[in-house]
Amino acid sequence: MIDVSNVVAGYGDGPAILHGISLNAKGREIVTILGPNGCGKSTLLKTVGGFVKPREGRVSIDGKDLTTVPANEKVRAHRMGFVPQSDNVFPSLTVAENIMLGARFLPAARRQDAFDAQMTAYPSLASKVGRKASALSGGERQLLSLARALVAEPTTLLLDEPSAGLSPAMVHEVFEAIAGIRDRTGMCILMVEQNAFEALGVADRAYVLALGQVALEGRAADLLADPAMRHLYLGGEP
Repeated sequence: MIDVSNVVAGYGDGPAILHGISLNAKGREIVTILGPNGCGKSTLLKTVGGFVKPREGRVSIDGKDLTTVPANEKVRAHRMGFVPQSDNVFPSLTVAENIMLGARFLPAARRQDAFDAQMTAYPSLASKVGRKASALSGGERQLLSLARALVAEPTTLLLDEPSAGLSPAMVHEVFEAIAGIRDRTGMCILMVEQNAFEALGVADRAYVLALGQVALEGRAADLLADPAMRHLYLGGEP
């Protein structure tokens, strides 16, 4: 479970980007964060992930206060997975090498089983296990980034715009894969996304940000039907 309470955050000595944001995401749930460019979506995800330290407020994961814990420690000691928007695979390494990098903190006896589980979950990667990541399509690289995060057996997963740069067909495939992670593992998934309608199609709940604050929140299905969501997200009349 992820719990964010009254978080204020920004970069360096610059102005605050997040202004007292609170949200939560539970196990077996996809929660998506939506909003126009510059509203603070990625800053919020980086704050949860430990890349940005809050100026005020609290971030808890699985009931533990991890507000000041850096990202690398959250990944190693607190079973958090993080998939960035870009540079999320090593192009010169093979599919197998990328995934096994994600497994490096597991006990040696578990690594092969964890790797095999990802090959079963993603047969399209299994068929290209010896191919370099640079030879994969954009969608395949995104699946590889998911597999590399999942091989470490996290309980929470943070995704930063997983559909960025993908074709419509691959966007659908990647979102299906994300829904499959929730259904198969029961983990808590917090996702920032620009593709609002695809994201709401797989999410359980959503928060819509505007100017660093939560403007709307609710069940994904309800927000899909809410004219106010369209107004806030698109910046115009529905």
